[in-house]
Amino acid sequence: MDSPVTTARPESPQQVLRTCIEAVKTKLPAGWTFAKPGDVEVNSIPAGATFQITDPPGTSCNIIIEAKRTVERRDIGRIRDQLDDAARKLGGTARGMVAARYLSPQVRADLERFNLAYVDATGNMRIALDRPAIFLSAHVTDRDPWRGPGRPSGSLKGEPASRIVRTLLEYQRPLTISDILKFSGASTGATYRVRNHLTELGLIERLPNSTYQVQDWEKLLRAWAIDYALPPTSTQTFLAPRGVEWLRKKIAHGKGFRYAVTGSLAAEQWAPYAPTKLARIYVDDTTAAAEHLELHPTEVGQNVLLVEPQSPNSFVFENTWTAQDGVALAAPVQVAVDLLNGPGRNPSEGEALIEWMAANENAWRK
Repeated sequence: MDSPVTTARPESPQQVLRTCIEAVKTKLPAGWTFAKPGDVEVNSIPAGATFQITDPPGTSCNIIIEAKRTVERRDIGRIRDQLDDAARKLGGTARGMVAARYLSPQVRADLERFNLAYVDATGNMRIALDRPAIFLSAHVTDRDPWRGPGRPSGSLKGEPASRIVRTLLEYQRPLTISDILKFSGASTGATYRVRNHLTELGLIERLPNSTYQVQDWEKLLRAWAIDYALPPTSTQTFLAPRGVEWLRKKIAHGKGFRYAVTGSLAAEQWAPYAPTKLARIYVDDTTAAAEHLELHPTEVGQNVLLVEPQSPNSFVFENTWTAQDGVALAAPVQVAVDLLNGPGRNPSEGEALIEWMAANENAWRK
């Protein structure tokens, strides 16, 4: 990733515009310019400001910019219409661009789908033109660096948010707020905060009968993976001297501790990818688990990772699956988010698991 363009938080659309224009200029190849055209009255353009991008031979394209402090997914349709109207007033060849203080990954994906260029004050940008031919792209951050302190109303971090997201992912039918409270075990306040956030992102829809339904479970899963941070845990690495396959047989007869296998070893159940080199297991008692499984603590050559959540009632132990050999596996959505945030080949394994989930939705959604 590139470095952020600025550490100062732009407070007005004008400050956003200035910061974003400088971000674009720093990415232009030698000989290219990005400036206001002398023959266009900017104040007559409802979208805000018009610039021209020009290549060294002199070929230009008008870029109409809609600058805002914040842009949510629900705003994109209206912004696109404004930019289309402005483009028609310039002869129909102009291109629209959205500028904001920060654009979330979901908003950036939607802007790309609508063929709108974008740039934010952190330096995230995408500009693709045929004439003059240019492609500018920068991926700086997937987190808002200016998100203020306090309750993370715009976040999917933490156990309450994870409980709610998992409930929405694991149930196909529309759910009332009462259903979400019952199935997730989250507080009323957290449920409403997460509901509001997901509605703003367009990841859930409120139906006429006051129920809520996920529009695209894969998008919700990926949004959760971006924010995902497991509550405080104790993590220790071990060596299973007889190897991972022997360990799996031993796990199936685990007694005296609660556990749920996740990561590569769990994904083998649904989407085999490659032999598992590191077994990752959630346990409610690391000492008891290590003793039963005959593991040796080590920081070199480890093939087992035991993760003990702060609470023995953590959501990671809920809705587990029982494999054919008797091993308790974490829920597929939990395994997927763990893999997407894991090291090495884990994200690729996560993608393979998501493909299986898409092809077998009725198998893991209630």
